[in-house]
Amino acid sequence: MATIPSSTNAAQGFNPVFNRVQQSNDFDCAFACIAMIAGKTLDNVRQTAVDKFKHPKHGPFWITEDLIAKLLAHYGWVATVYKESTGIASLPDLAIGMVEYDPESEIGRHSLFHRHTLPGSKQPVEYIIDPAYWVDSSKQVRTDIKGFPISYFIGVHQMIKTATK
Repeated sequence: MATIPSSTNAAQGFNPVFNRVQQSNDFDCAFACIAMIAGKTLDNVRQTAVDKFKHPKHGPFWITEDLIAKLLAHYGWVATVYKESTGIASLPDLAIGMVEYDPESEIGRHSLFHRHTLPGSKQPVEYIIDPAYWVDSSKQVRTDIKGFPISYFIGVHQMIKTATK
């Protein structure tokens, strides 16, 4: 897992484990979430998608579930398929959530969900990191997520490293 950054989100009163990566356009929210998890830059994730997984260098494009899984695996993480959310309690400890989902168009955008137990605490902190550039700074990293509308999610966990002989 990424190291806890030294800067504190004063509005939330805690240090998120993952650093926020802002998406650069209306369509690369999934890349931004992968960059947060992998501890990479958005440009690095996008270039890896182009170089290794034949993602188009220029639009139009859609970041598929398969591409998300391949990129996460490239960086040492395992991704599930999209699963329907029945609320925050149904989410795994780390997930890429589909928010603002429109069932008619079957389009939404991605945010990062994390449940983390702080040292010395018994209760985990649950928070969302929203990569959208248009979101108010007070909502970019937020713990006030009760009822936060995550329609679908991709669970994420670190790969188990095999022992060498």
